[in-house]
Amino acid sequence: MDSGTCGIDPIKIQAIRHCLEKQFANVTFSQKIRPTFVFHHGVEKQSWHVVFNEQFLADRMAIEELVHFVESKVISKVLKNPGKRIQISKFGDITVEEKNPS
Repeated sequence: MDSGTCGIDPIKIQAIRHCLEKQFANVTFSQKIRPTFVFHHGVEKQSWHVVFNEQFLADRMAIEELVHFVESKVISKVLKNPGKRIQISKFGDITVEEKNPS
């Protein structure tokens, strides 16, 4: 499945994926450069990237706390910023920026 998550609990990745799958389609995870989730919103064909800082995910945050953070803050930010890259810092700060054209 997903590999190269050095120090990140795979249960955290699954918990985040589960939160995103409740609202979005085609949720994928990649660890090529930084922990990144890519997903779409149904018929709109709009895609987002949510990029987590590795230290944030490697932190000892409880799964329940992580799920609450994703459901209450990250998903809200995603829905307000169609087609953008949402980045989560090691301190849990959320920033929004344009995705690189691909």
